[in-house]
Amino acid sequence: MAPRTRSSIGRLLTAVLATALLIAGCSSSSSSSKNGAGSGGSCPYTFAVITHGDNGNFWSVVYKGAKDAAKDTGCKLSETYGSQQQGQAQPDDNAENAQIQNAINAKVNGIIVSDHAPSVMNSTLAAASDAGIPVVLVNAGCDDTDIAAAKAITCVGQPEQLAGKQAGQRFAKENASNVLCVIHQSGQNLLDRCDGIAQGLGVGQKCTSGDAPTSGPACTELILSTPNAASNPQQAVGQVTAYLASHPGVNAVMTLNNAIGQSLVVAKPAHVKIATFDLSSDVQNDLEASPPTLDFAVDQQQYLQGYLPVEFLFLYNKHEGNAVGGGTTVASGPKLVDSTNIKSVAAAIAAGDD
Repeated sequence: MAPRTRSSIGRLLTAVLATALLIAGCSSSSSSSKNGAGSGGSCPYTFAVITHGDNGNFWSVVYKGAKDAAKDTGCKLSETYGSQQQGQAQPDDNAENAQIQNAINAKVNGIIVSDHAPSVMNSTLAAASDAGIPVVLVNAGCDDTDIAAAKAITCVGQPEQLAGKQAGQRFAKENASNVLCVIHQSGQNLLDRCDGIAQGLGVGQKCTSGDAPTSGPACTELILSTPNAASNPQQAVGQVTAYLASHPGVNAVMTLNNAIGQSLVVAKPAHVKIATFDLSSDVQNDLEASPPTLDFAVDQQQYLQGYLPVEFLFLYNKHEGNAVGGGTTVASGPKLVDSTNIKSVAAAIAAGDD
């Protein structure tokens, strides 16, 4: 082996130094990638999250998604959440609208809001946009007309008529086409679900009220009179079972709240298939029972309704107004979940992400 000359040693040292710098660069890049904006604290933006719901088992998942996204980006959330307090019969749309105005006055960097009452809120949301505050609708208001009227970037949620239509088509395939659609509180989004069921059954554009026919296909609405029915599901189900007893032709029930759906499963009405909107551990147990005690559930993946708007607003503020959605809805659902695919969402339910 020939002895190394000074020039060969120099070349060797240069190569070693270059390799060290390359490794350091890769390590730095990896660390930066892992830390991102979240743990680096490099996001200076504060976003308001304003909804018409309370902190129950549905909205708590939405808020978890928003908080996780804020942690991942390093952004802040103002602690403005649901306008509906526990025990209230209905969401307080005027209170929610006032919270929107408070967010404008606070000059937040973005507003995430459920547009529960467009006639009340759209002008206020448009004023936020005019003041330079970007708006993303979530859960309610996922209609192109309302998105435009609110001057929002997009809406993250479930197209409600589409969800209802898919549920109606499912019932029709199962020959359970005389459907009772149970409405637990006010809201155009709930009416849209029922209307979608009518469309899926092929009985027109609207689900009707009044007495269900003796046979289907048909969609009939039952508007519950129980105050805050979602918090009093056993009492609410008494009204449903009484209706079923007097209308024996009904062979399927769609509840729009899973607590009411679960209580109906426990009540065991005869000769009806039961389906519901949204998932929970109780819904999972019903679907996994042998035989299943629940036909199917409509999953709108509300975790994404919290998570994605924060990311969208971060990108909009950070990267020169880059916007997602094109003025229409970014759909987080629907996904029909039954006994055959419940395992695919079991981990998300266990983690509180669905």
